[in-house]
Amino acid sequence: MILQKKKWNVNKISNNVKKGIENLDLKLQEEVIKNFECLEYNPFLGDVKKVKGKKNIYRKRIGEYRFYFRTIPQLNNIHILLFKYRGKIKAKTIQRLK
Repeated sequence: MILQKKKWNVNKISNNVKKGIENLDLKLQEEVIKNFECLEYNPFLGDVKKVKGKKNIYRKRIGEYRFYFRTIPQLNNIHILLFKYRGKIKAKTIQRLK
């Protein structure tokens, strides 16, 4: 696989996301980190969907887990906002994302 030059920077990861990843088994942790690194090349690649009603907030699926991130196109930055098991995410939580 040929990777293009990095265009985006994952420069902010929420503390709740960090704690959630630490509680996973090692294999899944590696997969999540690899997905975060892939965001730097193309944040819209794979199973990524825009969150309805939110500007520049997207969700990406990793197996049974989901993470939500915000793109800031002017600065080419990405902020990881939320990472949870699919069944634990509530609509209220998503709507509170800023």
